[in-house]
Amino acid sequence: MSILILSNGAPNYHRFFNRLGDRFKADGEEVLYAVDSPYSRTINRLAETGCRVHEFSSYFRTHVIDRAILERYATYNLNYALLSDFERAEVYGVWDGGRSNEFFDKLKSALLSFFERILLDRQVSHIYYENVSNTFAYFAFIVSRQLSRVYRGLVVSRLPGRYAVTDDPFSDHLPIQARCEKIYRGEELPPPDVIEWVRNYIDNLSTSTPDYMKFNKLDDHRVWSRYLRREKLRKIGDGVRHAGDDHYHAFQIGNPLRFSLQMFKRTLARRLRIPTLNKLYGHVIDEPFYLYPLHFHPESSTSILAGGYLDEYEVIRNLAFNLPEGARLYVKDHLSAQGYQSLAFYRKLVALPNVTLLHPGAPTKELIKKSIAVITLTSTVGYEAVLLKKPVYLLGHVFYKFHPLVTQLDSPSYIHNILSRGQEWPLTTEELDRYNSSFVASYFLNTYPGILNYNQEDSALEPLVEMVYASMREA
Repeated sequence: MSILILSNGAPNYHRFFNRLGDRFKADGEEVLYAVDSPYSRTINRLAETGCRVHEFSSYFRTHVIDRAILERYATYNLNYALLSDFERAEVYGVWDGGRSNEFFDKLKSALLSFFERILLDRQVSHIYYENVSNTFAYFAFIVSRQLSRVYRGLVVSRLPGRYAVTDDPFSDHLPIQARCEKIYRGEELPPPDVIEWVRNYIDNLSTSTPDYMKFNKLDDHRVWSRYLRREKLRKIGDGVRHAGDDHYHAFQIGNPLRFSLQMFKRTLARRLRIPTLNKLYGHVIDEPFYLYPLHFHPESSTSILAGGYLDEYEVIRNLAFNLPEGARLYVKDHLSAQGYQSLAFYRKLVALPNVTLLHPGAPTKELIKKSIAVITLTSTVGYEAVLLKKPVYLLGHVFYKFHPLVTQLDSPSYIHNILSRGQEWPLTTEELDRYNSSFVASYFLNTYPGILNYNQEDSALEPLVEMVYASMREA
Protein backbone atom coordinates (compact mmCIF):
# COMPACT_ATOMS: atom_id res chain seq x y z
CA MET A 1 0.00 0.00 0.00
CA SER A 2 1.06 3.61 -0.55
CA ILE A 3 0.05 7.08 0.60
CA LEU A 4 -0.96 10.10 -1.48
CA ILE A 5 -0.15 13.69 -0.50
CA LEU A 6 -2.06 16.48 -2.22
CA SER A 7 -0.16 19.53 -3.43
CA ASN A 8 -1.40 22.75 -5.00
CA GLY A 9 -0.84 26.49 -4.93
CA ALA A 10 -1.55 27.00 -1.22
CA PRO A 11 1.35 29.25 -0.12
CA ASN A 12 4.20 27.45 1.64
CA TYR A 13 2.22 24.30 2.36
CA HIS A 14 4.86 22.30 0.50
CA ARG A 15 7.49 23.26 3.07
CA PHE A 16 5.58 21.16 5.58
CA PHE A 17 3.98 18.45 3.45
CA ASN A 18 7.16 17.62 1.52
CA ARG A 19 8.87 17.05 4.85
CA LEU A 20 5.93 14.95 6.02
CA GLY A 21 6.33 12.84 2.88
CA ASP A 22 10.02 12.39 3.66
CA ARG A 23 9.06 11.22 7.15
CA PHE A 24 6.71 8.59 5.75
CA LYS A 25 9.40 7.47 3.29
CA ALA A 26 11.88 7.07 6.13
CA ASP A 27 9.50 4.50 7.62
CA GLY A 28 9.38 2.57 4.37
CA GLU A 29 6.10 3.93 2.95
CA GLU A 30 5.71 4.52 -0.78
CA VAL A 31 4.79 8.21 -1.07
CA LEU A 32 2.99 9.70 -4.08
CA TYR A 33 2.02 13.30 -4.81
CA ALA A 34 -1.01 14.59 -6.72
CA VAL A 35 -0.56 18.17 -7.92
CA ASP A 36 -2.98 20.45 -9.74
CA SER A 37 -0.65 21.98 -12.37
CA PRO A 38 2.94 22.13 -13.70
CA TYR A 39 3.34 25.54 -12.06
CA SER A 40 2.46 24.15 -8.62
CA ARG A 41 4.76 21.22 -9.31
CA THR A 42 7.61 23.71 -9.75
CA ILE A 43 6.93 26.13 -6.89
CA ASN A 44 6.31 23.23 -4.51
CA ARG A 45 9.67 21.69 -5.45
CA LEU A 46 8.16 18.25 -5.96
CA ALA A 47 11.07 17.11 -8.12
CA GLU A 48 13.23 17.31 -5.00
CA THR A 49 11.08 14.72 -3.21
CA GLY A 50 12.18 11.91 -5.50
CA CYS A 51 8.61 10.58 -5.46
CA ARG A 52 6.19 9.74 -8.24
CA VAL A 53 4.14 12.85 -9.05
CA HIS A 54 0.71 12.75 -10.71
CA GLU A 55 -0.09 16.09 -12.37
CA PHE A 56 -3.75 16.83 -13.00
CA SER A 57 -3.94 19.56 -15.66
CA SER A 58 -2.19 17.40 -18.28
CA TYR A 59 -4.56 14.56 -17.47
CA PHE A 60 -7.50 16.97 -17.67
CA ARG A 61 -6.44 18.23 -21.10
CA THR A 62 -6.57 14.79 -22.75
CA HIS A 63 -9.50 13.45 -20.76
CA VAL A 64 -12.76 12.56 -22.50
CA ILE A 65 -15.91 12.96 -20.42
CA ASP A 66 -16.83 9.65 -18.84
CA ARG A 67 -20.58 9.69 -18.28
CA ALA A 68 -20.41 6.31 -16.58
CA ILE A 69 -18.15 7.57 -13.79
CA LEU A 70 -20.36 10.63 -13.30
CA GLU A 71 -23.33 8.30 -12.94
CA ARG A 72 -21.42 6.02 -10.58
CA TYR A 73 -20.65 8.95 -8.27
CA ALA A 74 -24.05 10.63 -8.65
CA THR A 75 -24.97 9.96 -5.01
CA TYR A 76 -22.34 12.57 -4.06
CA ASN A 77 -23.04 16.25 -4.65
CA LEU A 78 -20.41 16.72 -7.33
CA ASN A 79 -21.67 20.15 -8.33
CA TYR A 80 -21.35 21.43 -4.78
CA ALA A 81 -17.76 20.19 -4.75
CA LEU A 82 -17.02 22.69 -7.55
CA LEU A 83 -18.26 25.67 -5.56
CA SER A 84 -15.12 26.51 -3.60
CA ASP A 85 -12.97 26.90 -6.71
CA PHE A 86 -15.75 28.64 -8.61
CA GLU A 87 -15.91 31.30 -5.89
CA ARG A 88 -12.13 31.54 -5.86
CA ALA A 89 -12.03 31.94 -9.64
CA GLU A 90 -14.61 34.73 -9.42
CA VAL A 91 -12.69 36.60 -6.74
CA TYR A 92 -9.24 36.24 -8.30
CA GLY A 93 -10.21 36.25 -11.97
CA VAL A 94 -8.75 32.80 -12.63
CA TRP A 95 -11.23 31.80 -15.33
CA ASP A 96 -11.03 34.83 -17.59
CA GLY A 97 -14.04 34.65 -19.91
CA GLY A 98 -15.84 32.03 -17.85
CA ARG A 99 -16.23 28.33 -18.51
CA SER A 100 -18.84 26.27 -20.33
CA ASN A 101 -21.09 23.55 -18.96
CA GLU A 102 -18.99 21.05 -20.90
CA PHE A 103 -15.88 22.30 -19.09
CA PHE A 104 -17.45 21.64 -15.70
CA ASP A 105 -18.71 18.19 -16.71
CA LYS A 106 -15.26 17.34 -18.02
CA LEU A 107 -13.65 18.70 -14.84
CA LYS A 108 -15.85 16.54 -12.62
CA SER A 109 -15.25 13.47 -14.74
CA ALA A 110 -11.50 14.09 -14.96
CA LEU A 111 -11.06 14.63 -11.22
CA LEU A 112 -12.98 11.48 -10.37
CA SER A 113 -11.11 9.29 -12.84
CA PHE A 114 -7.75 10.93 -11.99
CA PHE A 115 -8.03 10.12 -8.29
CA GLU A 116 -9.74 6.78 -8.81
CA ARG A 117 -6.96 5.63 -11.11
CA ILE A 118 -4.24 6.70 -8.65
CA LEU A 119 -5.92 5.11 -5.65
CA LEU A 120 -6.57 1.83 -7.45
CA ASP A 121 -3.44 1.49 -9.59
CA ARG A 122 -1.03 2.57 -6.86
CA GLN A 123 -2.95 0.85 -4.03
CA VAL A 124 -3.28 4.03 -1.99
CA SER A 125 -4.57 3.52 1.54
CA HIS A 126 -4.39 7.10 2.86
CA ILE A 127 -4.63 10.64 1.47
CA TYR A 128 -2.96 13.46 3.41
CA TYR A 129 -3.59 17.19 3.10
CA GLU A 130 -5.36 19.89 5.07
CA ASN A 131 -9.08 19.74 5.75
CA VAL A 132 -11.21 19.61 2.59
CA SER A 133 -10.74 23.20 1.45
CA ASN A 134 -10.97 23.29 -2.34
CA THR A 135 -12.30 21.38 -5.34
CA PHE A 136 -9.11 19.38 -5.87
CA ALA A 137 -9.19 18.12 -2.28
CA TYR A 138 -12.98 17.69 -2.30
CA PHE A 139 -12.88 15.24 -5.20
CA ALA A 140 -9.98 13.36 -3.61
CA PHE A 141 -12.15 13.10 -0.49
CA ILE A 142 -15.16 11.87 -2.49
CA VAL A 143 -13.14 9.17 -4.25
CA SER A 144 -11.58 8.09 -0.96
CA ARG A 145 -15.08 7.59 0.44
CA GLN A 146 -16.25 5.65 -2.59
CA LEU A 147 -13.23 3.33 -2.49
CA SER A 148 -13.14 2.99 1.32
CA ARG A 149 -9.79 4.71 1.65
CA VAL A 150 -8.82 7.15 4.40
CA TYR A 151 -8.62 10.93 4.01
CA ARG A 152 -6.64 12.68 6.72
CA GLY A 153 -6.86 16.48 6.79
CA LEU A 154 -5.00 18.82 9.11
CA VAL A 155 -6.83 21.81 10.53
CA VAL A 156 -5.91 24.50 13.05
CA SER A 157 -8.13 24.19 16.10
CA ARG A 158 -9.77 27.09 17.95
CA LEU A 159 -7.79 26.03 21.00
CA PRO A 160 -4.42 27.79 21.18
CA GLY A 161 -1.42 25.56 20.51
CA ARG A 162 -3.46 22.64 19.18
CA TYR A 163 -4.59 21.21 15.84
CA ALA A 164 -7.02 18.54 14.69
CA VAL A 165 -6.99 15.69 12.19
CA THR A 166 -10.26 15.38 10.29
CA ASP A 167 -11.59 12.81 7.85
CA ASP A 168 -14.94 14.42 7.01
CA PRO A 169 -15.62 18.19 7.03
CA PHE A 170 -19.32 17.66 7.71
CA SER A 171 -18.88 15.26 10.63
CA ASP A 172 -16.20 17.00 12.68
CA HIS A 173 -18.69 17.53 15.46
CA LEU A 174 -19.57 13.86 15.98
CA PRO A 175 -16.53 12.63 17.96
CA ILE A 176 -16.50 15.85 19.99
CA GLN A 177 -20.21 15.51 20.73
CA ALA A 178 -19.94 11.84 21.71
CA ARG A 179 -17.08 12.41 24.13
CA CYS A 180 -18.63 15.60 25.51
CA GLU A 181 -21.79 13.73 26.46
CA LYS A 182 -19.78 10.98 28.16
CA ILE A 183 -17.81 13.51 30.18
CA TYR A 184 -20.93 15.49 31.06
CA ARG A 185 -22.73 12.34 32.25
CA GLY A 186 -19.72 11.31 34.32
CA GLU A 187 -18.96 8.25 32.20
CA GLU A 188 -15.47 9.54 31.38
CA LEU A 189 -13.17 11.60 33.56
CA PRO A 190 -10.56 13.70 31.73
CA PRO A 191 -7.01 13.60 33.11
CA PRO A 192 -6.30 16.16 35.87
CA ASP A 193 -3.95 18.20 33.66
CA VAL A 194 -6.68 18.50 31.01
CA ILE A 195 -9.23 19.59 33.61
CA GLU A 196 -6.80 22.27 34.80
CA TRP A 197 -6.05 23.40 31.22
CA VAL A 198 -9.78 23.68 30.46
CA ARG A 199 -10.44 25.68 33.62
CA ASN A 200 -7.66 28.15 32.82
CA TYR A 201 -8.73 28.43 29.19
CA ILE A 202 -12.38 29.24 30.01
CA ASP A 203 -11.39 31.62 32.80
CA ASN A 204 -9.08 33.50 30.42
CA LEU A 205 -11.20 33.27 27.27
CA SER A 206 -11.35 37.06 27.00
CA THR A 207 -7.62 37.20 26.27
CA SER A 208 -7.31 34.00 24.23
CA THR A 209 -6.67 34.18 20.46
CA PRO A 210 -6.81 31.21 18.05
CA ASP A 211 -3.47 30.40 16.41
CA TYR A 212 -4.63 31.16 12.87
CA MET A 213 -5.38 34.76 13.83
CA LYS A 214 -1.83 35.19 15.11
CA PHE A 215 0.08 34.17 12.00
CA ASN A 216 -2.10 34.54 8.87
CA LYS A 217 -1.07 38.23 8.47
CA LEU A 218 -4.22 38.96 6.48
CA ASP A 219 -4.78 42.06 8.59
CA ASP A 220 -1.56 43.51 7.13
CA HIS A 221 -2.68 46.37 4.85
CA ARG A 222 0.77 47.12 3.45
CA VAL A 223 1.29 46.58 -0.27
CA TRP A 224 4.86 47.05 -1.41
CA SER A 225 6.51 45.38 1.57
CA ARG A 226 4.34 42.31 1.00
CA TYR A 227 5.20 41.94 -2.67
CA LEU A 228 8.77 43.23 -2.99
CA ARG A 229 10.18 40.18 -1.27
CA ARG A 230 12.50 37.46 -2.52
CA GLU A 231 9.83 34.79 -2.17
CA LYS A 232 7.31 36.78 -4.23
CA LEU A 233 9.89 37.65 -6.88
CA ARG A 234 10.89 34.01 -7.16
CA LYS A 235 7.25 33.04 -7.74
CA ILE A 236 7.02 35.65 -10.49
CA GLY A 237 10.12 34.14 -12.07
CA ASP A 238 8.51 30.69 -11.90
CA GLY A 239 5.38 32.21 -13.43
CA VAL A 240 7.40 33.55 -16.36
CA ARG A 241 8.89 30.10 -16.92
CA HIS A 242 5.37 28.67 -17.05
CA ALA A 243 3.92 31.45 -19.21
CA GLY A 244 3.47 29.02 -22.10
CA ASP A 245 1.59 26.39 -20.07
CA ASP A 246 -1.96 25.31 -20.79
CA HIS A 247 -3.67 27.76 -18.44
CA TYR A 248 -7.17 26.69 -19.46
CA HIS A 249 -6.82 23.26 -17.86
CA ALA A 250 -4.83 24.51 -14.85
CA PHE A 251 -8.21 25.17 -13.28
CA GLN A 252 -7.01 26.25 -9.83
CA ILE A 253 -4.34 28.77 -10.82
CA GLY A 254 -4.95 29.63 -14.48
CA ASN A 255 -2.19 31.92 -15.70
CA PRO A 256 0.10 32.34 -12.67
CA LEU A 257 1.28 35.78 -13.78
CA ARG A 258 -2.30 36.96 -14.21
CA PHE A 259 -3.17 35.41 -10.85
CA SER A 260 -0.31 37.26 -9.14
CA LEU A 261 -1.37 40.50 -10.78
CA GLN A 262 -4.96 40.00 -9.61
CA MET A 263 -3.75 39.34 -6.06
CA PHE A 264 -1.66 42.51 -6.14
CA LYS A 265 -4.52 44.61 -7.53
CA ARG A 266 -6.87 43.21 -4.89
CA THR A 267 -4.44 44.07 -2.10
CA LEU A 268 -3.85 47.56 -3.49
CA ALA A 269 -7.59 48.19 -3.88
CA ARG A 270 -8.10 47.08 -0.30
CA ARG A 271 -5.47 49.51 0.92
CA LEU A 272 -7.09 52.36 -0.98
CA ARG A 273 -10.61 51.54 0.25
CA ILE A 274 -9.88 51.43 3.96
CA PRO A 275 -9.76 55.22 4.64
CA THR A 276 -13.22 55.61 3.07
CA LEU A 277 -14.48 52.45 4.71
CA ASN A 278 -13.47 53.73 8.14
CA LYS A 279 -16.04 56.52 7.71
CA LEU A 280 -18.86 53.99 7.27
CA TYR A 281 -18.39 52.27 10.61
CA GLY A 282 -20.94 53.01 13.30
CA HIS A 283 -20.83 52.84 17.07
CA VAL A 284 -22.28 50.60 19.75
CA ILE A 285 -25.07 52.27 21.67
CA ASP A 286 -27.37 51.15 24.45
CA GLU A 287 -29.90 49.10 22.47
CA PRO A 288 -30.77 45.41 22.07
CA PHE A 289 -28.81 43.85 19.22
CA TYR A 290 -27.77 40.63 17.54
CA LEU A 291 -24.12 40.28 16.53
CA TYR A 292 -23.24 39.05 13.04
CA PRO A 293 -19.52 38.64 12.17
CA LEU A 294 -18.58 39.05 8.52
CA HIS A 295 -16.51 36.22 7.09
CA PHE A 296 -13.39 36.07 4.93
CA HIS A 297 -13.90 35.14 1.26
CA PRO A 298 -12.89 32.94 -0.42
CA GLU A 299 -12.28 30.43 2.36
CA SER A 300 -13.16 26.80 2.97
CA SER A 301 -15.05 27.60 6.17
CA THR A 302 -17.67 29.33 4.03
CA SER A 303 -17.42 27.84 0.53
CA ILE A 304 -17.32 24.26 1.87
CA LEU A 305 -19.22 24.51 5.16
CA ALA A 306 -21.71 27.28 4.33
CA GLY A 307 -21.90 27.24 0.55
CA GLY A 308 -25.53 28.30 0.48
CA TYR A 309 -24.68 31.61 2.15
CA LEU A 310 -21.71 32.98 0.20
CA ASP A 311 -23.52 36.22 -0.63
CA GLU A 312 -23.35 37.81 2.79
CA TYR A 313 -25.26 40.88 1.68
CA GLU A 314 -28.26 38.64 0.97
CA VAL A 315 -27.81 36.90 4.32
CA ILE A 316 -27.67 40.20 6.19
CA ARG A 317 -30.60 41.64 4.24
CA ASN A 318 -32.72 38.60 5.16
CA LEU A 319 -31.78 39.09 8.80
CA ALA A 320 -32.36 42.86 8.76
CA PHE A 321 -35.92 42.48 7.51
CA ASN A 322 -36.77 39.65 9.92
CA LEU A 323 -35.47 40.94 13.24
CA PRO A 324 -37.79 41.05 16.25
CA GLU A 325 -39.26 44.51 16.80
CA GLY A 326 -36.86 46.87 18.54
CA ALA A 327 -33.72 44.82 17.85
CA ARG A 328 -30.75 45.83 15.69
CA LEU A 329 -28.14 43.85 13.81
CA TYR A 330 -24.52 44.77 14.49
CA VAL A 331 -22.37 43.55 11.61
CA LYS A 332 -18.73 43.37 12.68
CA ASP A 333 -16.19 43.54 9.89
CA HIS A 334 -13.55 40.81 9.75
CA LEU A 335 -10.02 41.88 10.62
CA SER A 336 -8.55 39.70 7.86
CA ALA A 337 -11.19 40.63 5.28
CA GLN A 338 -11.51 44.37 5.88
CA GLY A 339 -11.64 46.25 2.60
CA TYR A 340 -11.56 43.28 0.24
CA GLN A 341 -15.23 43.70 -0.58
CA SER A 342 -16.18 46.68 -2.73
CA LEU A 343 -17.26 49.98 -1.20
CA ALA A 344 -20.60 49.38 -2.90
CA PHE A 345 -21.01 46.23 -0.79
CA TYR A 346 -20.36 48.13 2.43
CA ARG A 347 -22.59 51.03 1.43
CA LYS A 348 -25.43 48.61 0.69
CA LEU A 349 -24.99 47.13 4.15
CA VAL A 350 -25.19 50.44 6.00
CA ALA A 351 -28.22 51.42 3.91
CA LEU A 352 -30.21 48.48 5.29
CA PRO A 353 -32.68 49.22 8.09
CA ASN A 354 -31.67 48.01 11.55
CA VAL A 355 -28.04 47.40 10.50
CA THR A 356 -24.93 49.00 12.02
CA LEU A 357 -21.51 48.20 10.56
CA LEU A 358 -18.73 47.94 13.14
CA HIS A 359 -14.97 48.33 12.77
CA PRO A 360 -13.04 45.02 12.88
CA GLY A 361 -11.20 46.30 15.94
CA ALA A 362 -14.40 46.50 17.99
CA PRO A 363 -14.01 44.22 21.05
CA THR A 364 -15.67 40.98 19.95
CA LYS A 365 -16.04 39.29 23.31
CA GLU A 366 -17.53 42.41 24.90
CA LEU A 367 -19.99 42.62 22.02
CA ILE A 368 -20.92 38.97 22.55
CA LYS A 369 -21.61 39.61 26.22
CA LYS A 370 -23.83 42.62 25.46
CA SER A 371 -25.71 40.98 22.58
CA ILE A 372 -29.02 39.16 22.58
CA ALA A 373 -27.34 36.40 20.57
CA VAL A 374 -24.80 35.75 17.83
CA ILE A 375 -25.87 34.89 14.29
CA THR A 376 -23.14 33.34 12.16
CA LEU A 377 -22.26 31.12 9.22
CA THR A 378 -19.29 29.24 10.71
CA SER A 379 -17.37 31.84 12.69
CA THR A 380 -15.17 31.35 15.73
CA VAL A 381 -17.35 34.09 17.26
CA GLY A 382 -20.15 31.53 17.59
CA TYR A 383 -17.85 29.14 19.43
CA GLU A 384 -16.75 31.89 21.79
CA ALA A 385 -20.39 32.88 22.33
CA VAL A 386 -21.48 29.48 23.64
CA LEU A 387 -18.55 29.50 26.07
CA LEU A 388 -19.72 32.94 27.21
CA LYS A 389 -23.21 31.44 27.62
CA LYS A 390 -24.84 33.37 24.80
CA PRO A 391 -27.27 31.81 22.29
CA VAL A 392 -26.03 31.22 18.75
CA TYR A 393 -28.09 31.00 15.57
CA LEU A 394 -26.14 29.00 13.02
CA LEU A 395 -26.39 28.91 9.23
CA GLY A 396 -23.47 26.61 8.32
CA HIS A 397 -21.78 23.44 9.58
CA VAL A 398 -19.32 23.73 12.49
CA PHE A 399 -17.86 21.50 15.18
CA TYR A 400 -19.90 23.19 17.93
CA LYS A 401 -23.28 22.79 16.18
CA PHE A 402 -24.51 20.26 18.77
CA HIS A 403 -24.10 22.65 21.71
CA PRO A 404 -27.42 23.22 23.53
CA LEU A 405 -27.14 26.99 22.99
CA VAL A 406 -26.97 26.57 19.20
CA THR A 407 -30.07 26.78 16.99
CA GLN A 408 -29.81 25.99 13.30
CA LEU A 409 -31.39 28.53 10.93
CA ASP A 410 -32.38 26.35 8.00
CA SER A 411 -34.51 28.77 5.99
CA PRO A 412 -34.93 32.56 5.68
CA SER A 413 -38.68 31.99 5.90
CA TYR A 414 -38.43 31.07 9.58
CA ILE A 415 -35.93 33.69 10.78
CA HIS A 416 -38.48 36.05 12.33
CA ASN A 417 -40.38 33.32 14.15
CA ILE A 418 -37.23 31.66 15.48
CA LEU A 419 -35.60 34.89 16.65
CA SER A 420 -38.85 36.21 18.15
CA ARG A 421 -39.38 32.97 20.03
CA GLY A 422 -35.82 33.07 21.33
CA GLN A 423 -34.18 30.10 22.97
CA GLU A 424 -35.57 28.31 25.95
CA TRP A 425 -32.68 28.12 28.41
CA PRO A 426 -31.83 24.41 28.13
CA LEU A 427 -29.77 24.13 31.30
CA THR A 428 -29.31 25.91 34.59
CA THR A 429 -26.31 28.22 34.88
CA GLU A 430 -24.47 25.60 36.92
CA GLU A 431 -25.31 22.86 34.42
CA LEU A 432 -24.19 25.07 31.53
CA ASP A 433 -20.86 25.74 33.22
CA ARG A 434 -20.37 22.01 33.60
CA TYR A 435 -21.45 21.37 30.02
CA ASN A 436 -19.02 23.97 28.68
CA SER A 437 -16.20 22.40 30.67
CA SER A 438 -17.16 18.99 29.26
CA PHE A 439 -17.35 20.44 25.75
CA VAL A 440 -13.91 22.08 25.86
CA ALA A 441 -12.39 18.99 27.48
CA SER A 442 -13.79 16.82 24.70
CA TYR A 443 -12.55 19.26 22.08
CA PHE A 444 -9.11 19.25 23.70
CA LEU A 445 -9.00 15.45 23.75
CA ASN A 446 -9.93 15.36 20.06
CA THR A 447 -6.98 17.58 19.13
CA TYR A 448 -3.19 17.34 19.30
CA PRO A 449 -0.45 19.67 20.60
CA GLY A 450 1.21 21.78 17.92
CA ILE A 451 0.90 25.04 16.00
CA LEU A 452 0.07 24.48 12.32
CA ASN A 453 1.97 27.42 10.93
CA TYR A 454 3.50 26.41 7.60
CA ASN A 455 5.41 29.71 7.43
CA GLN A 456 7.58 28.85 10.41
CA GLU A 457 11.35 28.61 10.18
CA ASP A 458 12.73 25.26 9.06
CA SER A 459 13.99 24.58 12.58
CA ALA A 460 10.40 24.84 13.89
CA LEU A 461 8.91 22.77 11.07
CA GLU A 462 10.99 19.67 11.81
CA PRO A 463 9.53 19.01 15.29
CA LEU A 464 6.06 19.88 13.97
CA VAL A 465 6.44 17.21 11.28
CA GLU A 466 7.36 14.66 13.94
CA MET A 467 4.30 15.55 16.05
CA VAL A 468 1.95 15.47 13.07
CA TYR A 469 3.43 12.22 11.81
CA ALA A 470 2.71 10.61 15.17
CA SER A 471 -0.85 11.97 15.26
CA MET A 472 -1.52 10.85 11.68
CA ARG A 473 -0.46 7.35 12.64
CA GLU A 474 -2.68 7.48 15.70
CA ALA A 475 -5.79 9.03 14.11
